[in-house]
Amino acid sequence: LPSLTKIMKGFRRGEMTVLTGSTGSGKTTFLSQLSLDFAEQGINTLWGSFEVKNVQLMTKMMRQFHREPLPSKADDGFMERFNAIQDKFETLPLHFMKFHGSSDIDDVMDAMDYAVYVYDVQHIIIDNMQFMTQDNVNQANGKPTAHKFENKYDRQDYAIAQFRKFATDRKVHVTLVVH
Repeated sequence: LPSLTKIMKGFRRGEMTVLTGSTGSGKTTFLSQLSLDFAEQGINTLWGSFEVKNVQLMTKMMRQFHREPLPSKADDGFMERFNAIQDKFETLPLHFMKFHGSSDIDDVMDAMDYAVYVYDVQHIIIDNMQFMTQDNVNQANGKPTAHKFENKYDRQDYAIAQFRKFATDRKVHVTLVVH
């Protein structure tokens, strides 16, 4: 993606990018490749994948990172080859939130703040905001979220404002996927 990086004028801290497109158009695939490229340049990245479970996302990212199909269980030396790829992948400065589905914005912001402080995260991906803000219940624990909103648009407006403020205040780049 060097050409895209040149067009974008490089990695830019303190900004927020919104990526949108129809279901299946490749937003997550694109962002996983972009985050791999950034990670290979030493840019610490935090993923908040609220739509795709982390195991699925990491499998996709390992395929992209390896730049060819992953070894199959039927292949000779499968475990050794797979473990070697996994060992290289684990050296990348990639971190993953443990949230999935509807989540409390305050919990997500706390996780982001922690990752910036502890891991010096510079790029945060939120994929996707609608899944994260879909209702007033935290799917992780079944409890009501801290903020109550009349409708989903108010919830989303609040989340966008929080992400934008976070990017500016913490001098990180936040990439937000919106359907």
